[in-house]
Amino acid sequence: MIYNCFRKIFPAIVGLAAAIIMVSCHHKQHFITDADYRAQVEKDFEARKALAAGCADDLFAVMDTSLSLEETEAMQFLYAYMPYSDLADYDGDFFLKQVRYAFAARDTFSWGRTVPEDVFRHFVLVYRVNNENLDTARMFIFNELKDRVKGMSMYDAALEVNHWCHEKVTYRPSDIRTSAPLATIRTGYGRCGEESTLLVTALRAVGIPARQCYTPRWAHTDDNHAWVEVWVDGKWYYLGACEPDAKLNMAWFTIPSTRCMMVHTKAFGRYKGDEEVVRRTGLYSELNLLSHYADTRHITATVQDKDGKPLKDAQVKFKLYNYSEYYTLATMATDADGQASITTGLGDLLVWACKDGNYGYAKIDVRKNDKITLKLTRTEGVEYVENLEINPPMGKFREDDVTDEELAANARRLAYEDSMRNAYLATFPTISTAGVETHDRASLQPNPNLTDKQLQEIIRKCEGNYAEIIKFLNNHADEKLAGEESVVFDLYPDVCHETWEKWNVLYDYLCSFSDKDLRDITADVLEAHCVIPSMIFVGWDYEIYKKGILPARISNEMVRPYRKELLSVFRDFTADSILRWTAENIIVDDTGNYYRCPISPVGVYKLRHADAHSRDIFFIVACRSAGIPAYMDNATEQLFVYDVNKMNWQIVSFAERQEPAKTGKLRLEYHGNADLKPQYWTHFTIAKFNDGDFTSFDYENDPRVASFPATLELEAGYYMLSTGNRYSDGATLSRLEFFVIPEGKTVTKEIVIRPLEARPGENYGKIGNSKFDSPNGNTGLLDLAKEKPLVLCFIDPNREPTKHTLKELGAMKATFDKWGGNILLVIPEDRYTQPFDKSRWNLPKNTIVMVDGSGMQKKVLAESKQYFRDNYPLIFIADKEGNLVFKSEGYRIGTAELIYKTLTQIK
Repeated sequence: MIYNCFRKIFPAIVGLAAAIIMVSCHHKQHFITDADYRAQVEKDFEARKALAAGCADDLFAVMDTSLSLEETEAMQFLYAYMPYSDLADYDGDFFLKQVRYAFAARDTFSWGRTVPEDVFRHFVLVYRVNNENLDTARMFIFNELKDRVKGMSMYDAALEVNHWCHEKVTYRPSDIRTSAPLATIRTGYGRCGEESTLLVTALRAVGIPARQCYTPRWAHTDDNHAWVEVWVDGKWYYLGACEPDAKLNMAWFTIPSTRCMMVHTKAFGRYKGDEEVVRRTGLYSELNLLSHYADTRHITATVQDKDGKPLKDAQVKFKLYNYSEYYTLATMATDADGQASITTGLGDLLVWACKDGNYGYAKIDVRKNDKITLKLTRTEGVEYVENLEINPPMGKFREDDVTDEELAANARRLAYEDSMRNAYLATFPTISTAGVETHDRASLQPNPNLTDKQLQEIIRKCEGNYAEIIKFLNNHADEKLAGEESVVFDLYPDVCHETWEKWNVLYDYLCSFSDKDLRDITADVLEAHCVIPSMIFVGWDYEIYKKGILPARISNEMVRPYRKELLSVFRDFTADSILRWTAENIIVDDTGNYYRCPISPVGVYKLRHADAHSRDIFFIVACRSAGIPAYMDNATEQLFVYDVNKMNWQIVSFAERQEPAKTGKLRLEYHGNADLKPQYWTHFTIAKFNDGDFTSFDYENDPRVASFPATLELEAGYYMLSTGNRYSDGATLSRLEFFVIPEGKTVTKEIVIRPLEARPGENYGKIGNSKFDSPNGNTGLLDLAKEKPLVLCFIDPNREPTKHTLKELGAMKATFDKWGGNILLVIPEDRYTQPFDKSRWNLPKNTIVMVDGSGMQKKVLAESKQYFRDNYPLIFIADKEGNLVFKSEGYRIGTAELIYKTLTQIK
């Protein structure tokens, strides 16, 4: 009897024992199997733990809980190499959830255990993609996608994840702060850096290794671009984020990427892969992936002193013209032979070298040369002008292994995904003459502090975050923040009671946030800063208060609470004592915060380590929290504090100096084409010399340079005015002017944009008078070119390059309206996935939009004998005889201006 019972339960006992053994083995299994590497991680972890002692309770208490050996080692790996922003602003529970969900993905999907340990460690486990605010997207996406991709091949799953991202998000440009993935989903839009951050996060959430790739600057046009590389079955592929194609290694940037001079990515931790390393530190490596996309050459720069002797430890910077400046692609120190080298594309670079304040530079044509020698013979203060012509690499066509049927099927799917996203966007509050109409859980109450127009403006900006904004507004619906009944906030109990009748405090407060802030900020954070402090202590003028105390935002940081926390520390401090305290207590290390995600002010205070930018933000908010007006000039990054005795704004600096900064003035004039007003970054930049190189200011959209003449107050010093003008093939005529601004003097400089010279033989074939149905009836192409040339654009309105061109045409509407010719936008039928809203882009008045269901694109290409494969937008200019005198294809910033320049040259 006993034997029979034992025989029946024996298999269960064996199974239970096996399960216990497996759990035990799993509990004792190393995450890092290389003993030497594991020892290095443990050493680095202990060093990082000591550095983050101010955040120890939040960060490391979780390490004393019941963790498996794998979890412990994974946590040590993350802690050892995470940037300061993550040590300062997140806790151990957050990182443990990241680890456990990464392991859950590994154990859930069939490909999970096929990923090599090092690839998993650096490109699945890691929670951060770039400089985004962190959130719980990994957990959310894992649960969203686990059933959808389970059972797929790794290749098909990667494509499917991108389709899911496209259901949620489409491209729209925005400011430089990178939203968290869930915030991007909530908005429904993201720029390329946000789209790629979302896709990398989503791929890692299902255990597929992924990394964000950047060309930090294009060579053939202005701007940059981010996309994604995904590791599938032992190989890295590329794909456009939130822009699914029928297969991997397909994207609109396939051809533009062949013209790059650099494509890079960061690898978290001590990385030992076989990619070329541009920069290696103890925390991360920057990898050069250019050879995945373009023809390359390894070049070497040799740096010599004025006597021709090799210079060790000189800084060599490989620079590329873009946005009217020479952007540094990579920086390296020379070796004992005075040499530094890099792999780059077959175009022109400006190689810059400096040491001990001396500098030298020269252009290298990488098509012809792989070596260049520089002598550091230039010094600060010499005034001169330098003209350069910079040529990008030639593009190469790469055939896609995809059928027309696969393309058509993918297009149908994209159309359906667009409809899903549009249905979600339709749930946002709508604005009508009757006011604001809201949906589902949010109900907006009347607010005595905002006019109807102001209320509608704020609600329109907040988009998918409307519930949080409405919650905040409703919290203040019964409070009058102006007039004799104004609320006095208890955070500053010593303030005097004042009337606020002439000021719209709540509106000014909300307008101090960026549009992106309103799309992802919470009601609780808005409340934390809504102190609406009165004219604190000394009765500040309202404009000073509005500029230097009211705003919660300083620069490009994610807004978090800080006023109450820092007021308790700095209540009785002066600006000088806050500056001194910060200099003495905050250790600055830019490498330690290598993703350049600004650390929160409270995080800086706790960690006592920061990059210089986060340190500067901390100083400003500490002043504001103490009731001292202060702000950062985000064009020059100078810090200003209001001096109550001198009754003006004073520049302050952490650089050692005994007196306030000495300043002069720069007067900028422009005497060129009145129809093409110079724009900062597009046409010119201003840079200041510091430690052997020039650093550009950021006056984008700054009213101080919105018209000319423009006068800027700047620190006395040595400056460079850079201008540029691009041809349609991407070649650039560059002009650099070096000059001095003396203390107390005004220096006048003209913005000189070198004119493009006519290039003989620019002809792209000829077209006939193909007919189409227009608003004016059956019309021929050449009928539209009778009076003035026709701008003929074949577009894919769903893709980023076309959206850039449409935005530029809208920005130049007045200029094109004055010209008066016709612009025909042709949308191929298979690209027409949703109705095209012409009004959204504010296009020139003579713009005609047609959907091409009759093969006009094929006929134009056949007539002109031009080859084209989906590299939209494809733009021609046709004269009245049908001669195509201009062609632009694919991604190019400044296309609208280039079109206009060409039009003005046609007789």
